Amino acid sequence: MRSLEFALKSLPYYVPPSCEEMAFYGPRRKSLIRPPTTGRFVLPVRQSFVMDARLMPGTTRLLMLLAGWGGSGRPIETTLGALGRNLSRSSRQIQRYLRDAAEEGYLYFRQITNRFGYVVGLRISLCKSAIFAPKKNPQQPRDQRLWRDDYAAAKRRKQATTQESDINKNIYIYLDTDDPLDKKLASLGDSLGIPIRG
Repeated sequence: MRSLEFALKSLPYYVPPSCEEMAFYGPRRKSLIRPPTTGRFVLPVRQSFVMDARLMPGTTRLLMLLAGWGGSGRPIETTLGALGRNLSRSSRQIQRYLRDAAEEGYLYFRQITNRFGYVVGLRISLCKSAIFAPKKNPQQPRDQRLWRDDYAAAKRRKQATTQESDINKNIYIYLDTDDPLDKKLASLGDSLGIPIRG
């Protein structure tokens, strides 16, 4: 049973090691609490963005977090402290991530000041075309798609239920073979009064 215990300890999702073990065996980040699973998600992103080796790994995490926050496309107003709390990094490291992403053209950010001139936060604008994947079928204006009569016919065709299948409706039964399935189908057709042609 020792081998099973050792295997389970090597899987972080099943047996989380204690903090004392992590302090002895691994880096400090391994002793952090795993974030809870929620229903939030990020829309499909470009593979070129995920595979961009010019970005630091922390920059990719920051951009994914911001992509989830900026759902409607408006600029995101936040602070270095809020980003640091969500990524478990210092504000200095968050500044490095922001500069790295801005150098590669994934975002633009500027400081927000109050009326006295004090810096109170950041306004971040993401480059959506560099991060998100394009939609499969972009909608065209209605007048460019179809004429009025054709549009009504196409709208009737695009219903929630399938109208009819696109398969071949012909069933071929060979009477002069030794296949038991064909013989059974032929006898079934005779008993139901369906003419079977060979």
